[in-house]
Amino acid sequence: MKKRFGVVSADGHCRLPHLPFDLWTKRLPRKFQDDAPRVVTGADGVRQWVVEGHAWSGVGWAGVGRGATNCYTRAGIAEEAEPGIFRAASAKHRCEDMDRDGVDAELVNGPYEQIHQIKDPELRAACVRAVNDWARELYEESGGRFIMLLPLPCMSADEAVAELLRVAEFGLPTGVIFDWVGAPEPVLHQMWEPVWAAAAQVCMPVNLHANPRGGSRQIGVGVSGLAPRNQSLMTVANFPMGLMAELLSAVVLSGICDRHPGIRFVLEEAGVGWVPFLFHRFDREYDFGGPVSRVFKPDIELSARPSDFVRRQVFFTFEVEEEGGFKRVPEIGLDNFLWASDFPGLDSPWPHSRSEGHAPAEAALGKAALDQLVFDNSVKLYKIPVS
Repeated sequence: MKKRFGVVSADGHCRLPHLPFDLWTKRLPRKFQDDAPRVVTGADGVRQWVVEGHAWSGVGWAGVGRGATNCYTRAGIAEEAEPGIFRAASAKHRCEDMDRDGVDAELVNGPYEQIHQIKDPELRAACVRAVNDWARELYEESGGRFIMLLPLPCMSADEAVAELLRVAEFGLPTGVIFDWVGAPEPVLHQMWEPVWAAAAQVCMPVNLHANPRGGSRQIGVGVSGLAPRNQSLMTVANFPMGLMAELLSAVVLSGICDRHPGIRFVLEEAGVGWVPFLFHRFDREYDFGGPVSRVFKPDIELSARPSDFVRRQVFFTFEVEEEGGFKRVPEIGLDNFLWASDFPGLDSPWPHSRSEGHAPAEAALGKAALDQLVFDNSVKLYKIPVS
């Protein structure tokens, strides 16, 4: 990647509605062709993604009912640059759109959100492999600017670990995405320990993206067969917050970061302002009452303060946030926060991401800190080569 603007976006998207129509049909083995994901056109001319013989997704933002409410429409640019070629999934057009926004490179979440709907385990794993092989091509075609965050099949630990270890061999400057919403058990469940161990072993950051459909399941409430994981402590610590606070609670208070010191979690689209509050609240509730009469005595002890694990192993992406949200960031450390445009998300500020997203951080923290948040931190975490 060439440094021209001094900006890297740490959270973009390449979703199912925008994928190349032949992505899977030209890459999957013959035995999967009958059930492979494909685009079909109905008698009414409407295009539809199907998989295993059933409807899977519309095509493009317009095909999922968002034609009038997306960032392309607001910018007056067609999302479908050529027939069947969507800007979001094209190395050429994605780079053009980065230039419009003054961005050197993007860490782009691959199409992970609907993979769990593929029922055949073999087909599911093969589809993910095809996506991740395609990601290598996008990286090369874009000159290292289109950096896909690689999805994992997340219906079992075995299939997730197998793909994680495979993509680690690519040597790309990237991380993996764990579908914490579609997975059969929450992230703190013991079934996922092999995944965290593998991620720590190969030093690939694990990305957990915000999703309002995640519910409160991540802190283990009502989950059967779950080993002790400090759920009471999590409940009291994060009750003023939302889903990303539950994810933070899960990876820190359940001991995942403690058991796997090499792992790095990135909470995408998390924001900033709530993090310092919970950062300090973790320690307060963990120790409250003193060593003799701790009110929320953990059922598994941590080897350090919860805040130590946050500072060392958890990162947060933000888009547009009020100036006040940044003022307490130095209490945690500037290293833990990464700017992102969320392009081409419905509420992405693209192509005005820099003017809308950077100014509040600079006003609160200064230009040197802004440069770290919008460029240096992503380069360091994902080991992005820069020329």
